[in-house]
Amino acid sequence: MTDKLEDNNLHLERFKNEPPHASYIAGLIDGDGCIFIRKITDGYQSGFTITQCRSNILQVIKYHFGGSITSSENRNNKVENILDDNNEYIHKHNVRNQYNLLIRSNEYEILLGYLKNSFVIKEKQYNCLYEFNKIANLPNKLEEKEGLYKICSENNVTTIVIEDNLHKINIEYIAGLFDAEGCIYINKIIKSNFYISIAQKNHPIVLHEIVKFLGFGKVNTSNIEFTICSKSNCLKFIQLVKQHLIVKYNQAIAFEKFLQTNDAKIKEEMYTICNKEKHEIEIFTDLNQNDKGKEGYLEILKFKGIKDQICKEIQLKQVYREKSEKMKGEGNHNFGKTFSEETRKKMSDSIRDSKGGVSDEIIIKVHELLKKELKNTEIQELLGLPRHTITRIKSGLIVCRNEEKTNKLSSTQEELNLSKRKIQTNEIIIVIERLINNWNPTRILDYLIDRRNCNNIPNHLTIDIIKNIKRNLTNGKHVIYEFELPKDTYEYYTQIINNFSKIIVKNNI
Repeated sequence: MTDKLEDNNLHLERFKNEPPHASYIAGLIDGDGCIFIRKITDGYQSGFTITQCRSNILQVIKYHFGGSITSSENRNNKVENILDDNNEYIHKHNVRNQYNLLIRSNEYEILLGYLKNSFVIKEKQYNCLYEFNKIANLPNKLEEKEGLYKICSENNVTTIVIEDNLHKINIEYIAGLFDAEGCIYINKIIKSNFYISIAQKNHPIVLHEIVKFLGFGKVNTSNIEFTICSKSNCLKFIQLVKQHLIVKYNQAIAFEKFLQTNDAKIKEEMYTICNKEKHEIEIFTDLNQNDKGKEGYLEILKFKGIKDQICKEIQLKQVYREKSEKMKGEGNHNFGKTFSEETRKKMSDSIRDSKGGVSDEIIIKVHELLKKELKNTEIQELLGLPRHTITRIKSGLIVCRNEEKTNKLSSTQEELNLSKRKIQTNEIIIVIERLINNWNPTRILDYLIDRRNCNNIPNHLTIDIIKNIKRNLTNGKHVIYEFELPKDTYEYYTQIINNFSKIIVKNNI
């Protein structure tokens, strides 16, 4: 299958710098894909799936938008591609392997944004998923989630195309639909008998609109297919769509040569290529390789994170500037009277230049309170500082301007992990306690959010945070650093970690 591997790499190179057009992917999903919201034990599962006998298109989409590829190959059957007496490609069992790309809620946000206003057939399902994504991790939204689940499921059973969507049909969309539902046919005996077709039995209105858009072809009412039979129109169609094709790219190139030559030998060669592409089985083994094959997606995530951070910093600077202006203005006379311009500048410089955005005065105050054996939570309430800031001052990751940071081998990784953390240490302990008591992640999330609401703490918790804690614990990983907790609290934490591990062993998880 070396030729298939080379072909897959060729298409990855074609689309490495830029993903296929949004309308192309929408056409492909309208033909061979599914947009779903399903019920599961802990709540709902949502995402995109695309099924194809060729993995090349799935690899291209995975590279840019994430997801995982699985196979429906029957591994008990040994499949071989062979030629029959008439030089036709056939294979044992007459079943081609099916490959499925699944992009779930933890990854589909980028694809969701990319495909906005592109669908013709599955627009209702897309709109449901778009709205569902906004509330997927929010508690107390069961009614809204249930409503979106029902609408999406009903439309997956019976889809009615909205006529207003037909204006979205363009050449890229037609190429995507053709890769999914199209066919290039050449008669084995009578080579002058050929045609191009696109099937869409449940939505003939789309086929009629394609005829209007192209200005040629017709809809066959007996089997409800869009067909092109004349040589000139077949050639015109191929030349319009070939640059966007992936699945049928090789067939299109061969068919174009077939139409442009009168040489019988070349026609036979091109026919053989088309026939081979339509029937040869691909054996794709690079399945579910974690982050392998989604480098473009990871790069987008990286830049998105940088962009979000920059926007956040700009917003914070704007808030700080507005507050500074108010303090200097007529509405705050005491500030001007109490402090001279020189004093105000020194205060501003001190805050701006201190490590981690915390003044030397605050850092010294935190150390004084720590010496008095106050807990992190008590210092947080007294000084109004974020918990992770107190932890980093305590561990020496944030110091005064004339001090050096504590030299720790793992400080860089710890700092990175703590900067990403959106859950407090006491909440992590609550999660572990509830997991030991058999609570599911959704119930734990609702409990923690209610707890935050009662204490007027902003909520940044999601179901994925709870599930990640459970996953790390199941894999034997610690989720809290020793320096984050007082000695007695850390001892309690290790005790409940051990209790959780015993439950895991007992249940053979």
